[in-house]
Amino acid sequence: MIRYALVVVAVVFVVGCNSSPSQTAEDTVGGANVVSTAKTPMATATTSLSLDWGPKAQAGQVAIADVLSYGGSKPTIAAPAGWQLIRDDSTPTTRQSLYWHAIQANDPSNATWAFNEPVDAQGAIVLLDNVASAAPVDMTSGSTGNDGKPTAKSVATTADGDLILVAYATDFSGPGLGPTMPTNVNSVVNQDATSHEYWILANYQSENGNTEDATCSTPQLFNWVGAQVAIKRGSATTTPE
Repeated sequence: MIRYALVVVAVVFVVGCNSSPSQTAEDTVGGANVVSTAKTPMATATTSLSLDWGPKAQAGQVAIADVLSYGGSKPTIAAPAGWQLIRDDSTPTTRQSLYWHAIQANDPSNATWAFNEPVDAQGAIVLLDNVASAAPVDMTSGSTGNDGKPTAKSVATTADGDLILVAYATDFSGPGLGPTMPTNVNSVVNQDATSHEYWILANYQSENGNTEDATCSTPQLFNWVGAQVAIKRGSATTTPE
């Protein structure tokens, strides 16, 4: 049986999200830990987006960047040196590009993504420790839609103790409606009550195998993007309870 502990590190709109059973906000599986998060507000008609993970980063930790861009086009994105693309999913109006970077000694905390044509863009960084920093990503999935229930599809992990990041973005255009979060979660990073909302969630998985679809409970009439990213733990493991 696969067991989960759910922590929120972020994403999407005016809905409640249904996640896997047996949820807890504690990491009891020896998985990666969230050190800090940071976000950059929307910039309109910009050709670059800068994200800063702040002063807490240490060599050996891993940063996950969520670069969100909006509009009818899909411009080329040039990532900063040392940042690796995890996945890139898009609808006609909403695009979610996820990246990882292993922190090095004396790394600048600020990283800038460049677009080859102007877009509206915003984003967030999640800083993690106890990660297999040489190859942190186990498995990923992505899904998109223009209505229905936003869903981040299941992944089949290959390692025990993965941290399952779940990221959503939407072009929802009715700000001011507060989202109802799942039970037994902590909101670490989100951007809601705006015209373009996102959150990032995280599950701890004790044993390798299939995760569950992460499905939000309220159908939408707007474009949305969802993804799951399984992050492999480092060597500082603990025994699951």
